[in-house]
Amino acid sequence: MVPLLARAVREVFRRERFPERVLWWFAAEGMCEWYALLAEELAPHLAPHALGGGHGAERGDGRQEARRFLSEISAPLFARRHALLEARFESVPVSGATPGNTGQLMGALYRSASNADARWIAAACGGAPHTFAEHAAAERWLASISPRQRWEEVTCHLGELLIALTERLPERVPRARGILGDLCFAAGVRFGRKMKKAFALSGTPEDAIELLRMSEYVFRVNPDHWGGHDGAARTGWLEGTACPWYDAPGWNGAHCGIFGQFQSGIASVCGLRYHLTTTIPKHGGHTCRIDLRQAPDVPAVALRRRSAAGAAPAGGPR
Repeated sequence: MVPLLARAVREVFRRERFPERVLWWFAAEGMCEWYALLAEELAPHLAPHALGGGHGAERGDGRQEARRFLSEISAPLFARRHALLEARFESVPVSGATPGNTGQLMGALYRSASNADARWIAAACGGAPHTFAEHAAAERWLASISPRQRWEEVTCHLGELLIALTERLPERVPRARGILGDLCFAAGVRFGRKMKKAFALSGTPEDAIELLRMSEYVFRVNPDHWGGHDGAARTGWLEGTACPWYDAPGWNGAHCGIFGQFQSGIASVCGLRYHLTTTIPKHGGHTCRIDLRQAPDVPAVALRRRSAAGAAPAGGPR
């Protein structure tokens, strides 16, 4: 990234002042990236040979099966979100008023017109818009939903997708929650490395908190938040209010711990360990807290295993 542009973007992130339309775009793109990542990483576990359907299946076979699985488990999620939107916004039609309108509505929210590769996400609930007429109709359905409200809606999907995964993936894959935690940790490492390089961060606790807030900001994780850091002691902390999906049916502390592994991966890039120290599911109240401490000089894989063993069961909404 050009240094001047990188400084400008970093400052907007630090101040959390992106235009609301851009935040919607970020969240929509982020959801498409999460779905793509899940399809890629779950492919080996859902390939025909992994499920007892023969040997020698290509990874591509598993990817197609993973896409079908993810689309199927998302259909009830999308139907629920459609009903909530229809109750709030006059331009949103009742589900089923036209064939497949839930898929077309969600495709519009995910901006499938500019991201055709993500159309498969809504395949099980009618499919994303394909024709000009379908795109035009879907845009009319979004007319009474402001960019901020679109952003707020899409951010709720991330947690609800994790709920669906933890409910349905164990039917298909052993150790499903561990796999999801590993996946989130690896994704956090990739994100942390990419952003650390883009913004030329050195890896201080202050930098780690900045990286954590970049991802949290886009998805409204702990929207009201505060924190601090001690560079000399190599420590830091963040507290904040609950995530937007916290009151979704089925959410519990185990989900918080799984998602926490994404932030744990980010912290590891800065040589820090991530600890969920106060969580709403375990401790009550209205806020959660994480602490960052100097990590032992061990490989990231070992850090992930140790972190998962200590944090996943009693996580908070981070």
